[in-house]
Amino acid sequence: MAPFTVLIALVLGIGAVVPSFLSAYSLGVLADAASVILLLAIGQTLIVVMGGIDLSMAALASLTSVIVALLLPELGAGAVLGALCVAALIGALQGLVHARAQIPSFVVTLAGLGICSGIALAIAKTTVPVAEHYEVVGWLDARSWGVPHAFAFGVTLLALFQVALGCLRFGRYLYAIGMAERVALLSGIRVWRVKTLAFGASGLCSGLAGVCMVARTSSGNPTIADSLLLPSIAAVLVGGTAITGGHGSLARTLLGVCIVAVMRVAVAVAGIAPAYEPIAYGALVIIAVAFTVDRSSIGIVK
Repeated sequence: MAPFTVLIALVLGIGAVVPSFLSAYSLGVLADAASVILLLAIGQTLIVVMGGIDLSMAALASLTSVIVALLLPELGAGAVLGALCVAALIGALQGLVHARAQIPSFVVTLAGLGICSGIALAIAKTTVPVAEHYEVVGWLDARSWGVPHAFAFGVTLLALFQVALGCLRFGRYLYAIGMAERVALLSGIRVWRVKTLAFGASGLCSGLAGVCMVARTSSGNPTIADSLLLPSIAAVLVGGTAITGGHGSLARTLLGVCIVAVMRVAVAVAGIAPAYEPIAYGALVIIAVAFTVDRSSIGIVK
């Protein structure tokens, strides 16, 4: 209940200082701001539950935004579909390399971060505006009954993945690998397949985040999502998913995303310069890991 308690305390605290924060309009703006972080955090949760981490997500989202912006005028909806396929393929390839070559996920995805950033900068050195066929992605920047479409889409995707984690063998395999990968392997689970699929899903979530960024800004940019990597990781860990794997859920991640989004408002309300936000996220990650890490699985004894 700790994440829920923290969220309520933050909301009530900001509401006491700025009463208009609790209005339907303000909460809608907050949900819209949290939508991209939510999409990134969904994919990150799948990897963290498995005992890994994906450092390439934000860079892959930026790359997807560039691909969509460049191809949308000519291909329309095909540009979005193609960009999402590329994102999922890049994610799956990272998972395959991680599993088959036995290279730690943070090393593989750190390299992926550099590769995706380099490709994005190579094909678009600056912002690529989108005008023609914008309506293909523009619906994500609209609202219905005050609810941002991007946030509603993110929550729907989260619910689908939560069902997959709870009801399908894929979900059980993820938790089994996170708790004890060697035991999972000896029990007959094809670990490399599960990891490839999980990283492919993570890549897809990154691609969807990139599409949302195009809808929000009417453009693609090679660095448009780079600042969202740390907040997305913080959201997963603050929600209570253990960095050591095997414990956590997407419902917790949703709470974590809300906490991070409200914290961004709290920083503004307190009059703190936005440049100090990464410091807050870094401290938040350390605190969250300290409370959720499974020390028995990494040999730490008090």
